Amino acid sequence: MNLRLALPGGKTIKVKAHFPYEDSPVGYRVLFSGKTAIVVGLANEGQEVGLEFPDTKPFTTEKHIRALIDTANYYGLIPWHLLYKLLPSVFDWRLEEYISLSEKPIAFLDKKSLEILSWVKARGKVREENLKKRFGNEPVKYLLELGFLTKKREWKSPKLVEKFYRLCVPLEEALQRLKRLKNKEEVSKLVYFLLEKRYASLEELKEQGFSSAQIRTLLNKGIISQAEEVIPYTNPNLTKLRQEKKPLFRPLGSKSILMGSWREIKERLFEEFMAHIDRGESLFIFCDQGELLRNLYEEMYAVFGDRLVLLSSFQREKDFVKNWFRVYEEKGLVVLGSRIALLSPIKDLRLVVVLGDRASRLQDGTDLRHFLFELSRYYGANFCVASPLPPLSLCLREGWQREVFIPSAEVTVIKRKPEEVLTDTALKLLKENTKEESLILVNKVGYAYAYCKACGYIVECPRCGSFLTLSKDKSTVFCTSCGYKGLASCPECGRELQELGFGIDKAVEEVERLIGLRENITFQTKPELGKTYDNVLVLHADNILSVPWYDSAEEYFSYMWKALSVSKKRLIVQTVLEHNPLLEFLKTKDWEGFCKEELERRREENLPPYTRLIRLEVRKEPDLSGLPVEVSKRRVGDLKELLIKVDTKNFASVLKFLRSIRPMRLEVL
Repeated sequence: MNLRLALPGGKTIKVKAHFPYEDSPVGYRVLFSGKTAIVVGLANEGQEVGLEFPDTKPFTTEKHIRALIDTANYYGLIPWHLLYKLLPSVFDWRLEEYISLSEKPIAFLDKKSLEILSWVKARGKVREENLKKRFGNEPVKYLLELGFLTKKREWKSPKLVEKFYRLCVPLEEALQRLKRLKNKEEVSKLVYFLLEKRYASLEELKEQGFSSAQIRTLLNKGIISQAEEVIPYTNPNLTKLRQEKKPLFRPLGSKSILMGSWREIKERLFEEFMAHIDRGESLFIFCDQGELLRNLYEEMYAVFGDRLVLLSSFQREKDFVKNWFRVYEEKGLVVLGSRIALLSPIKDLRLVVVLGDRASRLQDGTDLRHFLFELSRYYGANFCVASPLPPLSLCLREGWQREVFIPSAEVTVIKRKPEEVLTDTALKLLKENTKEESLILVNKVGYAYAYCKACGYIVECPRCGSFLTLSKDKSTVFCTSCGYKGLASCPECGRELQELGFGIDKAVEEVERLIGLRENITFQTKPELGKTYDNVLVLHADNILSVPWYDSAEEYFSYMWKALSVSKKRLIVQTVLEHNPLLEFLKTKDWEGFCKEELERRREENLPPYTRLIRLEVRKEPDLSGLPVEVSKRRVGDLKELLIKVDTKNFASVLKFLRSIRPMRLEVL
């Protein structure tokens, strides 16, 4: 049979080989030339080779491959590069060579040789380079020639990570420990990522571009720690399936949006999931946020029992692989997974759900929602976005079925003095409601902004232009975007910098001083889905509007609406912008009015979603004069940043060209 194989480098090859199974070979893994390849199609010819098929079932489906090709073409990518980005590491086998003891009896050897053999025996098998590095080339070569050591080759898969990483020291202490590190800026980015994410698996960190060396550095310095089993695998005390009757809903359409109250969105989805299970149909829920995935698994297991299948990097390797092929064999499953589950060969898929409000983009700008939408089309499945407030481009899109669950919590907006952290109203609420769960939100990492009174402005990072953060002891400043760190003096006049505003660290300090820290009070910089609270207090989020960007209003309203969606009783918003018109939309819960007004403004100014934006970082500015684009430029450190505006009809072709010039960084906005 002639097969077309996709290889790890992004290329394909045509081969002729025996396929040992009766079904289609498309989607199967093969072991070829020391690496893992994927059968992505049939060929009309091919060179005869020996292939090994390690699985008895397809790794993925032809529908997944077609959706992947469509997505790659849209974003100007080579499809097989995208394929291997989504390939879970546990399936990416490599042929590796080891040295182990032979069966030859050990006799009449010198002390050094016996030491080497003893060391190998204790480990079973070792890499040749490690052995020679420890004992030298000649002794190892000598034992191989005499036959006391032997070389063996075997296929090895990188283990799926069973651990996750989290920051285990305060931010300022972490930065202090990195002070003398040569690559401190790059490693600091990992610190800030974990500060925001709270914890992340190795798969997630590598998807964000962080290296194993950077992770080891933070581990060795005691800045981050490892922990196991974020998600429980079974819970025998939970019931298997919910039996009580719930209100009947109209079935979801081919393109649906569920928005508003997070609690009601979940209830609506669970009923829809149950209906699919009753009909023996499977569905896939994509969740790219670790904390939300964990909370959902715990809730959903109580409802769906063993019909729930988890595919996440938080699992043990054997559980992950078992579940991967289970979804191909069985129908009527609820498959919950992160991005490493995107290629799973789900049988009889009838519903695809994207959870959360964040754009699930890879580093190259590829939005995974695009892939999932294409996948639903090839399966003939319904597609649903479930989020408190989906992206503006979706909220009012024609042809989509919308269900809106308006949050019931009361909204109160309070005028805050610039120097205040807690207003009297917020403080009274926290003091009196000692048994209610409260969430405190401050949209700022660190202690405070760095302000020069003499110059009259907030100091910006000299490397990336972001606002700098002042440390708690006011001796240093650092950047939460690129990791820059320096002394707390104004770069213009040299005077000592002062604090302006406040971040999450100062809010914690103030709450501890006034009422003490309690278990029923949670602090976050951004509202996270997964858990709901009796009270949500936004102490400071006005800084979102201080960023001169086209979607600042959307970011601000989405932040507030999401905070409202996770509150059961009250949302308290402190602001120095008391007459902000966006807050009027929030108080009246008029999400539709906000969307219409914001979309009209963007239409008039020719901004997304009516056009597309691409951010490019290059060392040498390319010639873009022949392209149908608008370009604005600025210098960022040693690089040039280009902001490119392009019509949607020319987006794919322009993006393909920009990738061909190999920029330092490319981001689709």
